[in-house]
Amino acid sequence: MSNLLVQNIKHTNNTTAQTIDTSGRTTVSIMNNDSTYRSDDGTVTQNLVQSLVKAWADFSTSGGNTLNGSFNIGSITDIGTGDVYLNFTNNMSDANYSGWAGGAAISLAYFDDQATNRQRHRAYSDLSSAADGSHRYLGVAGDLA
Repeated sequence: MSNLLVQNIKHTNNTTAQTIDTSGRTTVSIMNNDSTYRSDDGTVTQNLVQSLVKAWADFSTSGGNTLNGSFNIGSITDIGTGDVYLNFTNNMSDANYSGWAGGAAISLAYFDDQATNRQRHRAYSDLSSAADGSHRYLGVAGDLA
């Protein structure tokens, strides 16, 4: 068996594409939009970048607007009871992205008024009462700009 010992793998133009640290973990500098991975048996491939979640948040609208944890959500804009804009740190390429939402003690949550820079999130404790909550959540999948 042969071993190839490297720390960096570079392109011929001298830009680093991958770095391998001392524990053997590989860091990829740039993941192209056409990067794919294969299933365990090798029969199915999937576009890796397209399949990643582009934004998520666990947030509170009870007693103010607080991000409990998030990715690609920079801030919350309060519109009214149970109604907020979640503002993206990095915009989506267009307003045709997908999302999901929910939260503790919320019976109905939905998106509308989508834009490339934000997602509107409305929540209700029943079918007619807008409600704030301590643990609301959302996820967004689509193409970044």
